[in-house]
Amino acid sequence: MTRNLLTGIITVIMTLCLMQSSLLAQDRSGQFDLTNTENWIFQEGTEFENVTYKGVKALRIKPGIGERCAYLKNFEFENGVIELDIAAIPSYTGLVFRVRGDHVYESVYFRPQNSVNSNPVRQGHTVQYVSNPRFTWYHLRAKSPEKYEAYADLPPEEWFHVRIEVEGDRARVYVNDSNDPCLEIDGLKHGFSKGSVGIWAGNQSAGTYANLKITPGNTSAEEAEVKSRVIYTHEQEYLFNIFENRRSIRKFKQEPVPDEHIVKILDIARTAPTSGNQQPWKFLVITDREKIDRLRDESVNRAVERAKKRPNMDDSRIETLRKQYHENYSNYLSAPVYIVVLTDKNSKYPDYNKWDGPLAAGYLMIAARALGYGTVFITDSFPEDLTKEVFGIPDNFERVCFTPIGVPESWPVSRGKKPLSDFMVFERLIEGVNFTVPVTRKEITIDVEMLDQYTGKYKLESGAIITVTIENGRLTAQAEGQQKLEMFAEAKDKFFLKIAEVQFEFIRGESGKINEMILIQSGQRMILKKQDK
Repeated sequence: MTRNLLTGIITVIMTLCLMQSSLLAQDRSGQFDLTNTENWIFQEGTEFENVTYKGVKALRIKPGIGERCAYLKNFEFENGVIELDIAAIPSYTGLVFRVRGDHVYESVYFRPQNSVNSNPVRQGHTVQYVSNPRFTWYHLRAKSPEKYEAYADLPPEEWFHVRIEVEGDRARVYVNDSNDPCLEIDGLKHGFSKGSVGIWAGNQSAGTYANLKITPGNTSAEEAEVKSRVIYTHEQEYLFNIFENRRSIRKFKQEPVPDEHIVKILDIARTAPTSGNQQPWKFLVITDREKIDRLRDESVNRAVERAKKRPNMDDSRIETLRKQYHENYSNYLSAPVYIVVLTDKNSKYPDYNKWDGPLAAGYLMIAARALGYGTVFITDSFPEDLTKEVFGIPDNFERVCFTPIGVPESWPVSRGKKPLSDFMVFERLIEGVNFTVPVTRKEITIDVEMLDQYTGKYKLESGAIITVTIENGRLTAQAEGQQKLEMFAEAKDKFFLKIAEVQFEFIRGESGKINEMILIQSGQRMILKKQDK
């Protein structure tokens, strides 16, 4: 049985099992058990917990950075009615529907704190519609002021009931027992589409959800015709899945790779785009273990020689490093097959080799993943001159990368990708909205005795808490459920993080004591009130 046939059979079995699991989560009345987290797909970075809030068992999305959502597995919704109860720190919290991936969905969210705001403009921003990824709140507000926002009477931190009626490219939003919609959306931005249903929280807010009920409606002939053009085929979904599930593999099983698979992988690699169709590639296939072992041993020796130049390196430390290097390189070199991707300096357009080469390598890695194999894009872990020496590569070839091909010892869990919204911008780049200009910040020293005035708990309007403490003479900030992060001073009352573009500004009252902290991130300024000890 071939590997891809076996993979296909396993995929079908897993899909059937997941579909059965999802069906069991829904009873005949259309109710879903939100607290059974096995029924949900959680967007990367979305932390959650089961809670009881004011006597109601519910699923809670924890506070966090950016937009976070969860949606039902193997569930499709086109038209009908979605009902949901929402509560608990609902500053930016709501639901998503017609979800087609972590970043493609229609969404309606609620800001009950605006409902009680004295500013009538802010009151009009209590209920908001967005359509990811293109039609963000700032895009819709700029292009169609007030059209996709409305007022609703929503007491903060209390349960409220939401009902959304969806039909074609229109939606009506009702809250509590009102017979009149608080927001009507005539022209959903994704038009006639279908997808899953889920819950959403954003902008540091948490959200608590219960009593999800979905009543499907009918599909019109017009919708059916449009859907036939916009819904992905099974073949397309399979291709997308290959890309999404590629991982960098650094340890392999000894299972051989058939020659016909190597040929197919490289046959796909050669079809990559190339400048002027120059096709400057050579794919050097290495299976000789003597050469691989020599590359490992000489790479270890070079790494050790570099380490010897570091300060405070005694024989014991050097020997420990040698063992570590040997283990790491042995893992990299545990695959049965290696491909050195090369470009020819004598190609028609040699200045374009630096782009053509990586494109071919990318095609190679995707083709290998489609056959069930792992790869990794190796460059300076094994020096180019050493690779060329060990494998006898002529000087007119430049190495693009050196990648193993093999069955992984295990498939690693994704280390996490930034959300699509961090990268994708439609029409216009706006500083402070969809991009920020990096600022070089200079750290200054503040006496430890002075740091104590900054410590304490600071509360966002949403209710989320950031705790500032002193650890080993350094100031740290810790959001609920997250790790402590060291804060670095750049001025009196101003601090920043080195691991992310985040700044903190402490605000003093008339007495000179600190009573607020401003968190600045991605162009947003969020005010946190200092809590009494």
